[in-house]
Formats: sequence, structure tokens, C-alpha cells
Amino acid sequence: MKKLLLGTLALVAGIAAPAAAADMRVRPAARPAAYTNWTGCYIGGGGGNSWGHSSGYTATPTSTFGVLPGALAVPQVQVSQSFDMTGFTGGVYGGCQVQFGVWVVGAEGDWFANNKEGQAFAVGGPGTFFGPGGVLVPAGAIWSAKERWYATARGRVGYAVDKWLFYATGGAAWMKIDSAEFFVPIGVPFFGPLTTGNLQTDRRTGWTVGGGVEYMLPYNWMIRSEYLYIKIPSYTTFTPGVGGGTLLAFPGAPTNLSTDLNNHILRVGLSYKFF
Repeated sequence: MKKLLLGTLALVAGIAAPAAAADMRVRPAARPAAYTNWTGCYIGGGGGNSWGHSSGYTATPTSTFGVLPGALAVPQVQVSQSFDMTGFTGGVYGGCQVQFGVWVVGAEGDWFANNKEGQAFAVGGPGTFFGPGGVLVPAGAIWSAKERWYATARGRVGYAVDKWLFYATGGAAWMKIDSAEFFVPIGVPFFGPLTTGNLQTDRRTGWTVGGGVEYMLPYNWMIRSEYLYIKIPSYTTFTPGVGGGTLLAFPGAPTNLSTDLNNHILRVGLSYKFF
């Protein structure tokens, strides 16, 4: 009897076990979430294109025309036309950042050479002899601006999606600018052909905002595409005063002119994150 009971239990267990196993839902192991560590310091370089606009050169309240003693100060009038500027930019950048979950916060600085430039005639065109308010402007007068380099110091806030980082950035900007005014030899009444000119180099401060996207490559290399807008607010150039520079012999040479610059920069970069 005992043997019969044990055999019956074994038979029931043998039949029930496969059935129970069939009823169980087997859940596959959850895939671990992909994760990229954006914390660390990095350094890199890149290049791109820059374009922008200048409002042109405007006489300031202290601008003077003529080299005679007591030359008349003129009101703030537009001397040159506004003009567009374009050129190539290339340089280096670096920074450090810390990741908090999906958010990445950091600071970055850069220095980029720039060959962006543009130029314009007087407000009335190349044949103008008198500008707004009757100001004497020699025919063939040309004003130009050339940006030699720019540097920025910016904060960054980004949103990480595994190997992708989408970020916004902004901060301070500095720029070296060469401003020039010169006169082509087309003949000026009473003075004859002139080739004289004036050049001044300025280092000015402004601000910048922008954004971009970065991708983490293997072995801590990162590539990026970035846009920056840099604004250099109105500043004064050609500041020697009456008869400044080589224009001493030319009655009608303006000094103390103001202008501003608007810059759009689109660039790509490659950097290495140290840890």
C-alpha cells in the first residue's frame, strides 16, 4: 500500500511539473540602459565660416573735419554705408563640465583666428563730395573693417541623450579689429589725386550666445557642430583727434568715428576628453 501511494504521487508530480512550467511566463532580462559619461575636461580645435554686418561708420559728437585750428565739431551723422562681412575662422577651444543625470553643466573658452572683412563707400556713393549735413567727404573715400581674431569665455548647459549632447551657451567675447579709411586717386577738386589713408587697430569687448550638438566617439573623442552669434556694440575708432594719422595734409578727414559689428559663426570641431 505504501509503495502504491508513493508511485501515485510520483506520477502526479511528473505530470504536473511540465504543465506548471508551461504556465509560467518567462520574462527576458531587461537590457541595461546605455550610458555615456560626459563629465571631464577636454581640449580641441576646429574651423568654419563667419559672416556678419557692420552698421558703417558714424561721426561722433567729437568728430572733426579739417585740420585748421578750431575745426568744426559735427553732430552724429552717418559717414559710410553699412556693409556685409564674410571670412574663414579657425582655432582652439577647451573646457570642463559635470554631468547630473541627463543634464551637463560646464564652462568653455576659445581663441579663433578670423579673416572676415568688408568695406563701403560714403553714404552718397563713390562720387560723393558732401555727406549728410554738408560734411565734406572726398570722392573715392572707402571705409573698411577686418576682424583678425576673437575669443570667448562661456557657460554651457546641455541635455544628454546617451552619446548625443544638445547644448546652449553664452558669455563674454573679445575681438581684434582693424579699421581703415582711405581715398582712391580719382581726383578731388582743389586737392588733386589722393592716396592717403588711416588705419587703427582696436581690441573690443562684446557678448555671445549660441548652441550646438556634440557626439561622443570611441576612446573619449568628441565631434561637434556649433553656432555662435557675437555682438560687438558701438565703439569709437580713428581716435587721434584733429588731423590724426597720415591724414594731416587733407582737409576733410574725419576722426573719432563709431561703428558696431554683428557676427554669425558656424563651425565644427574635434576634441579629446581627458577623464
